[in-house]
Amino acid sequence: MTMQAIPTTGRHAPSRILHDPLPGTGYRALRRLGAGASSEVFEAVGVDRVRRAVKVLRSVFADTPEAIFRLEQEGRALAALDHPSLVPVVDVGTTLSGRPFFAMPLLDGETVRGRLLRRGPFAPAVACAVMADALAGLDAAHGAGLVHRDVKPANLFLPRRAPGSRTKRCVVLDFGIAKMLGAPGGPTTESRVLGTPRFLAPEQILGGRVDARTDVYAAGLVLFEMITGRGPFDASGSIELMRAHLEATPRSLRDLAPVSTELEHVVARAIARSPSRRWPSARAFAAVLERAAGCEVRRGREPATRIDLAPELETAQ
Repeated sequence: MTMQAIPTTGRHAPSRILHDPLPGTGYRALRRLGAGASSEVFEAVGVDRVRRAVKVLRSVFADTPEAIFRLEQEGRALAALDHPSLVPVVDVGTTLSGRPFFAMPLLDGETVRGRLLRRGPFAPAVACAVMADALAGLDAAHGAGLVHRDVKPANLFLPRRAPGSRTKRCVVLDFGIAKMLGAPGGPTTESRVLGTPRFLAPEQILGGRVDARTDVYAAGLVLFEMITGRGPFDASGSIELMRAHLEATPRSLRDLAPVSTELEHVVARAIARSPSRRWPSARAFAAVLERAAGCEVRRGREPATRIDLAPELETAQ
């Protein structure tokens, strides 16, 4: 998990640091914002006195080629992309000890996971609009040959947007286990299943070929959870969940939430077991979602003004 934001309250609030983890980088770490298995994200101030989020490899992985390769790949890939639903990378480099890092702007807001925990399910039209923005960012990554492979609520961020900002309602975070299609493989362990069991596509579990439709599947599962507050499978535990992705019939969205038949069909196609039966691209999925969101508004289930998340974020406690 990485978060380019500052949660100000609750058990996920940033922690203070006892030593500077960024020697020789030009950044002074102020506090830790989040951490994943092999990296940490700090709020840091640069020589220009601008505060940024800096993601750096953990010291214990300084001699691990796979971890070094993945963080360097993530930084390079994001630095080459320019999209309002992706966090821009403004600096890349290594610490004095050779650990890779990259710097990003700080975002203020919360993740989709945090929003679900704080307020419960999203209104269907809002969920569709948020996911359409996330899919636009994923489509830009796919166009550059990058498959995220870990789309989940904790990696979708809802920023507070300043007037006139080009930042979208949703920003995709953490390309730490992304797959660069067509690129030479790094020192990775491809036999290992990478990703979060709750949102793994069947082809990831089976070690098959991944592409844009892998992220479409995960995005469909996230959208299902955003609307209903739960996943489509009656399973718990990593092994059970992976077996469900491969064998179980997912619950219907309309069984758990009062949505249109159109939206039910859109989500069902996104989470089809076979990649060939899913939406062929993130862009195609986003286009039908935008129409489905409009359908929800026209049917009178949600007022159109609620598609803007700003009022909801401003009420965060």
